[in-house]
Amino acid sequence: MRYGASVALGGVFGYLPFQAASAAEDAGGSPFGIPAGVEGHKSYVKVFFDTYCIKCHGPDKSKGKLTLHTLGGDLSSGQGLERWEDILDVLEFGEMPPEDEKQPKGVEVQAIVQWIDSGLRDYVEKANKEAQVPSARRLTNFEYQNTMRDLLGFELDLKTALPEDPKKPYHFNNTSEFMLLGPEQVDRYLENARRAMASAIVDAGKPEVHRQKWTFEPRGPAFAGEQPDEVGVYPGGRRTISAGVTLNKWPETGEYRIKIKAAAILPPGYDEVPLRIVMGSALKSDAGTGDYAPVGTVYLKNDVDNLQEFEFRGRIENHPVQVGQVTKRGVGPTTMQIYPQNLFDNGQLNDHRANHFDRSWNFDVPRAVVRSIEFEGPVTDTWPPEHHTRILFDSPLRESDPKAYVRAVLERFMTRAFRRPVNPDELARFERLYQMLEPGFGTLEATIRETLSMVLISPQFLYHTNAGNGVTTSGYELASRLSYFLWGTMPDEELLTLAAKGKLQDPIMVAAQTRRLLADARSRDFVDNFTTQWLSIEKMKAVNINRNLFPRFLFTVPNGERAGQEVLFRPTIRDYMHDETVGFVAELIKRNASVSNFVHSDFAYLNEPLAAHYGVEGVKGLRLRPVAIKPEDRLGGLMTQGSVLVANGTGSAPHPIYRAVWLREAILGDEVKPPPAEVPALSDSAGDSADTAVTIKDLLAQHRQQESCNDCHVRLDPWGIPFEEYNAIGQFQTKIPRPGASVPKYNAKAEKTFEAYQERLKKINTVQVEARARVPNGPEVDGMADLKKYLLKDRVEDVAENIIRRLLSYGIGRLLTYRDRFVVGELLKKAKDEDFALQDIIVSICISDTFLKSPQTTEKQ
Repeated sequence: MRYGASVALGGVFGYLPFQAASAAEDAGGSPFGIPAGVEGHKSYVKVFFDTYCIKCHGPDKSKGKLTLHTLGGDLSSGQGLERWEDILDVLEFGEMPPEDEKQPKGVEVQAIVQWIDSGLRDYVEKANKEAQVPSARRLTNFEYQNTMRDLLGFELDLKTALPEDPKKPYHFNNTSEFMLLGPEQVDRYLENARRAMASAIVDAGKPEVHRQKWTFEPRGPAFAGEQPDEVGVYPGGRRTISAGVTLNKWPETGEYRIKIKAAAILPPGYDEVPLRIVMGSALKSDAGTGDYAPVGTVYLKNDVDNLQEFEFRGRIENHPVQVGQVTKRGVGPTTMQIYPQNLFDNGQLNDHRANHFDRSWNFDVPRAVVRSIEFEGPVTDTWPPEHHTRILFDSPLRESDPKAYVRAVLERFMTRAFRRPVNPDELARFERLYQMLEPGFGTLEATIRETLSMVLISPQFLYHTNAGNGVTTSGYELASRLSYFLWGTMPDEELLTLAAKGKLQDPIMVAAQTRRLLADARSRDFVDNFTTQWLSIEKMKAVNINRNLFPRFLFTVPNGERAGQEVLFRPTIRDYMHDETVGFVAELIKRNASVSNFVHSDFAYLNEPLAAHYGVEGVKGLRLRPVAIKPEDRLGGLMTQGSVLVANGTGSAPHPIYRAVWLREAILGDEVKPPPAEVPALSDSAGDSADTAVTIKDLLAQHRQQESCNDCHVRLDPWGIPFEEYNAIGQFQTKIPRPGASVPKYNAKAEKTFEAYQERLKKINTVQVEARARVPNGPEVDGMADLKKYLLKDRVEDVAENIIRRLLSYGIGRLLTYRDRFVVGELLKKAKDEDFALQDIIVSICISDTFLKSPQTTEKQ
């Protein structure tokens, strides 16, 4: 079904014999000559509706809140076009009538399809020639953060100070519908702007440089315990470097440098250990307190006889501090802590620790050795720093003609901030502002900071570039549209130069730039943001996992007040699942692979903890990469990835309805409306049967006995039943507990090995998983493998059309409407000719008329 179509409508359409069309078909003729406009509607289409649809969508009943008896037949008027498109989608995909009712002949349906299609096409061609009103939309927080980074030349964590952007499952938030601007946001933007300018523009003269160094030496070969310079998987005591070091002084702003001398201790079978450095407040995992920001990660391969120096850089402003404790003597000093962390993870972190003090497993797996940590800040190798001189550049005008120098500084910065040439009126306005501020701020640096802060809260910066208001050319608008689509940030110098020369009007040039942007590392930001919203996987991290059923899924605290809760301050399996999905999509784009890989692929994107979770052998190390898989791995594509399965489960069991909705929304492109408020919950509708239903499949069958539930669930449930083969944490399963079975609480002391616990679960899981269902208007499928085969055979065009619509909507920053269906149809046709290659689809979107020429608009009211 096409994007935006209504499942509720499709679920209640009923087709009975359409006499005129049937007679024409029986006579060997064709009914495809329905007159256009009102005449055709009155003579044929209305008869069709009156005969087949009015009983459910008329004055007496309006299922899905849709009535057809009031729908006019003059499509050229522009009235009710969204409803007409919904009807067209339902007819094209043949989802109805219910399979237990008599079906119309195909030629009958095609007659109506052609009439609606022709009417919509005629209106769109006419409407596209009429004036349209530009729609403004601000930068999302994601885009704002990246734009400030590239404008200033360094990374500041700014988006966390902003109100969170709106979210809607399976929708993108970069549209004018979501990207509104209120007074509170302007205040936050101003705070951010002043903070950014305080960091970007430094005062005259070199600042004081703060340096601090810590060294750790081993106690000698005779010492059998954990050495002071070692960092194990389970952090050591206070006398080891894993307890962290205390930083007493640092600059308020600026770049810092941390150097470490480090090596690895690698038992047989291991070739590296991941060491991460973090800095922030005191981290207390047992109490669950503390905050930090990462400094960097290095993968150590060198041994202790070959110590190597590694250097990390960052911005001091991004790290939280430890406020001094209040005592009888007063308030203690504010400090920061630097921690080295051993991130080794083979999926067995819970299996080798009897209590908080048990660190014996550290000696069986890779350890890091850190002999020294050295902090220096701010870094003054070049002073003033580059981010200062890109704003306040060297020029004789600063002394000879200060006003001309300020004008030049403003023009350069504003041109980059606005992503287009600044016009004389805009420049003059901020020149006057500078002159007004100068007496109060005194110095050039202070005054320009405040002036540029005002630039950074102007609509020209906070809103997307739009040529519709006449302030710039379409070339600059297109440069921004390309870069915000594929990078999530402002255009670079090459794009802006091409825009200035008018070369972005050439589709060949745009195609080349599209591939250049996709090949750049910044495209990973686009893939992450697009994928997370498209697949609605962020909710995965909020699902409460049943620790008794899945004690190994989370790395938990072994004892104390937080016993059983997740260990903090290190990457989790859920983090890796998110990265798995994003990395998988990025790999498909890189390979220019077919969109059919979203359904099934011959590789998965894994690291060692993920491979251990899924049961894939032979994967070592923390870095994710493509891994060839076998049929027995039961992986491949998106539908069997943990991010999807965990997000659409209950934490204890799979949820076929959640997973069915995900499949229809995210993969097939249907719009599944939420159940009406009057429809009872699943367990309520089944009544007493809910207590005796052996499987969720049985419970759903009880639920469908009610007419109000059956209308939707008869089309929804079959898509979710095959997902029953994957449990709440995304692992393949063949058996589940019998009804009413009590699952014992996990006891780490009694069950010394995870394998022993698994053996007990085998005795509990005795009921065979039921994963057989017949998909609507399709075959019976038995499990996930069969469902994938069906989708690849019969629905791959629907998958391709959905991804085209998703990418196009995200790229142009607005919801698609009936206006776009024919552009999407042309893109789909081209994609089919190119074997649905994903990178080629993105290129085709970027050179389409909709992307190249159409401003971000709404219809003229």
